[in-house]
Amino acid sequence: MAHYFSLLAALFFSIAHILIRRGLVHSNAMTGSFISLTISAVVLLLLVPFFVPYASLWNPAIGYFIAAGIFAPGIGRTLGYVGIERIGVARSVPIVNSSPIFASIFAVLYLGELWVLQNIAGTCLVILGVIMLSMTKPADKPWRKMDIIYPILGAIAFGVSANLRKAGLDVVNIPILAAATTASTAALFSLGLLHFQGGREVFKLPRQSAGWLIAAGIINTAAMLSVFYALSFGKVVIVEPLVSSNPVLTLLLTAIFLRDLEALSLRVIIGAALTVAGTILVVTVR
Repeated sequence: MAHYFSLLAALFFSIAHILIRRGLVHSNAMTGSFISLTISAVVLLLLVPFFVPYASLWNPAIGYFIAAGIFAPGIGRTLGYVGIERIGVARSVPIVNSSPIFASIFAVLYLGELWVLQNIAGTCLVILGVIMLSMTKPADKPWRKMDIIYPILGAIAFGVSANLRKAGLDVVNIPILAAATTASTAALFSLGLLHFQGGREVFKLPRQSAGWLIAAGIINTAAMLSVFYALSFGKVVIVEPLVSSNPVLTLLLTAIFLRDLEALSLRVIIGAALTVAGTILVVTVR
């Protein structure tokens, strides 16, 4: 079941990336993140009364999910959307999905896990992939190399969140409760960030973007729930590499559905492949 839900999450994330890219043509990253997270929170909270025992709502382990929600989707998804907006989906998504690399680093530093040769090889592949992606000269529009920092920081946030999610599920193994708490926290975080950035002046949801962003929010909800179910059935080392395979699907969908917005060069494809390959090497170490 862990494999099934992980691959399902990868597919949903890939579709959501394409939808959000379309929506950002006439909107912005802050609006896209807020709409997506709010939809996820509302949908999941509506499911809670039907699938979650009342007593579980007061379990202290919910604190893990609250913290996880702040890091990701809160910080992580927002930075990922900024990356999509500034450097394109084909570059940003593979970098954000290197998050298992950072999860492994945190495990070495704080959980005492060994850093073996396979970890080192995987890390080198990811770094090489990021370098290739940052050196790309796209045909669609100019971009600043320093903007690559946004998806990198997003990847770090997702790496922290993954550890917090698994820690919480080890105590309270109720995926819907975990997903609802995480999404709600992230939505509130996004609302506060939107207000801090300028509120109504920043919020931009024209008719041309609304449908795409709402659809992305619904698909992201399914992806988030799939991830939590995958983690409830299996280990992080099984779930993470499968979910992180979504950049490959995203690139395929980009080539099919975003040909008018983004041009895929051989360097982008190789860089993305190296990033995914390195990520899989790291998270499959036994």
